[in-house]
Amino acid sequence: MRMSIVAAVVLLTGCGVPPVKTNPPAPVILKVPVATYVPIDAALTKRCSWARAGQPSAVFEVSNGRKRCLDQYEAQFDAIDKVQAKPVPH
Repeated sequence: MRMSIVAAVVLLTGCGVPPVKTNPPAPVILKVPVATYVPIDAALTKRCSWARAGQPSAVFEVSNGRKRCLDQYEAQFDAIDKVQAKPVPH
């Protein structure tokens, strides 16, 4: 008789209510800024060349060559700024 009571208790414990499963908390979403690069035309990154050294009498020609290249680089930077937008502040 004791065995039947023990067997009944063991069988009835298997019929109990299963524990309630709780959902895990939602993951935190992190916003990561992503830099987007715009391809730049090769003409805008073209290097300029000038006579870097010369005779003392050619000082004005060398200076004019440097000035011409500086003007070209400034124009290229302006064109790149028009193509490549500025980042939007958050």
